[in-house]
Amino acid sequence: MEELLFVTSTDHSHQVPIRVGIIGAGLRGAAYFRNIPTDLADAVRLVAIADPSADKRAAFAEMFAAEGALPTGYEDGVELLENEQLDAVVVTSPNYQHVPYANAAMSRSLPVMLEKPVATTVDDMATLWDAYENRPGGQVVVGFVLRYTPFYSRIREIIESGRLGEILSIQTDENLGTGLTMVQYRGWRQDTSLSGGWMLEKCCHDMDILSYLLGSRPTRVFSMASALHFRPRPESEQLERFQPAAGSGEIDFGDTATNEALRDTMQHSPYGPSNLPDRQVATIEFENGTQATFTAVMAQPRTTRRIRVFGTEGLLEGDISAKSITLSFPDPAGGKGTSEEQIAVVSGSSGHNGGDEVLGDTFWHLAAGEDRAPRAGVAEGIDAALTALALQRSAESGAPINMEDLRAEVFGAARAPERPSPRLS
Repeated sequence: MEELLFVTSTDHSHQVPIRVGIIGAGLRGAAYFRNIPTDLADAVRLVAIADPSADKRAAFAEMFAAEGALPTGYEDGVELLENEQLDAVVVTSPNYQHVPYANAAMSRSLPVMLEKPVATTVDDMATLWDAYENRPGGQVVVGFVLRYTPFYSRIREIIESGRLGEILSIQTDENLGTGLTMVQYRGWRQDTSLSGGWMLEKCCHDMDILSYLLGSRPTRVFSMASALHFRPRPESEQLERFQPAAGSGEIDFGDTATNEALRDTMQHSPYGPSNLPDRQVATIEFENGTQATFTAVMAQPRTTRRIRVFGTEGLLEGDISAKSITLSFPDPAGGKGTSEEQIAVVSGSSGHNGGDEVLGDTFWHLAAGEDRAPRAGVAEGIDAALTALALQRSAESGAPINMEDLRAEVFGAARAPERPSPRLS
């Protein structure tokens, strides 16, 4: 049994205050502030909060502001950026607001923690890319937390080692349990005009991690989706655990007090009119020739992500919730026997299977002025969002989508710049 050890850097001491503003006082923003590295805990200063809800601003300040230092409150993020002297900004507003806030922050040369998806339309992605290319300075870290999990980091190391041979295909799935299913119908997320759609809101993570593992981008995608169970139907045909009286959804980060104070309170019924599918299947072809499938399904017994990587020299099977990876290898001499290797993954104690603390360590040290290389930036954020949008378009039209056509709309006639994913630190 092999273990992947998790190490957080704590070899720096910072005394200069790092003035930070947050735009969007919700649960995801709270996760970033809960994962400030120990060596920066006394340096980070929450000086401003932008959120339309005064109650959320007050709750967020009570949780994360220094005692006796009340952050300035704003209803709008652009107003915050225009009036505050900041060293960094965290953008965790609803999806459709990401671009104007990110663009305003980049124009001020600030380090930006930008939550996924980076944008909800192709036009907004083009605007974001232009602002990024013309910014005077400052790095942008995109919140693709799966890249920072020990589980996927280990899988990437195994693929890059060559032990599996040439990667022929990958199967992945994301299963949403009762609570996380309900989250998709809470607040603005159930409104696809605000969220951008289910693939974009929930599963652009999964599109990104496939590119990260393979070191390659999608060239062509095809998808099917529909709402088979979650559609208007009599109460007698509804599952009891998804009726509003059953309670609200759960997430896989934060604690009970934070979740209650900052969560969206509007819980919509999955059985009401909606544009959300309750299952979607995607087929993706990559530039390096690998083919992949991805299946997302609501209403499952438990929430998890699973993966199978098929190589010419071996098979990898993993379940992130079980914190386990199994490698299977054929007899090199061509016999009937096979060998197996079990790998246990130690994932730390933070949310998203240990990814939150690794991502937090990267961003907060970058905000402190250190030279850190984010594992995902604007180029990667746009490409994953484009893939998710392409899958939604394919499901609507019934036809495959060529990714180069979409990339041209964002980056121009030339291909997006080749940006190899950074090596694991």
